[in-house]
Amino acid sequence: MKKTTLFFALLFALCVSSAQKTWFVGGTGSIAYSNSFGFSFEPLFGYEFTYRWAIGSGIGLALVSDNYDSEVFGVAEPFIRFCAWHNEHVFFDLKATAGFGFDYELLICKLGIRPSLRCRLNEHWEMAADLGLFGANYDYFDGWRPAFGLTSAGLWFAYRF
Repeated sequence: MKKTTLFFALLFALCVSSAQKTWFVGGTGSIAYSNSFGFSFEPLFGYEFTYRWAIGSGIGLALVSDNYDSEVFGVAEPFIRFCAWHNEHVFFDLKATAGFGFDYELLICKLGIRPSLRCRLNEHWEMAADLGLFGANYDYFDGWRPAFGLTSAGLWFAYRF
């Protein structure tokens, strides 16, 4: 057991020491109105181990209001990002993600893989668009359901240190 733990610790240290280590912060926000008014704000933070691997999370608030009721709830979306393809400015990523919407109990959960396109605007700024979800959705009223589809799920901006 000790030899296995030591092996993985050394392997991790070797990967991290040769990596391009970069912190990033950013986020997204939205305002929507159809039958109800919606507002959300979700700051994003994370760490790139290499240009291929990153880990991060978005944590924020959302408000939904209609004529009869309004509700504020928290949102969180931790992820692990893998860059499957890239050129100098454009990156195609696959993000393993778990998204949560909650107030005093879990209202919404999304588990799965999110494909996304990321564009590096300059040395520090980048923009990313999530393109859908392949996995499962949980809704407080309907339970678990499969989720497969390509949509424009969100537009993110990030600043890289």
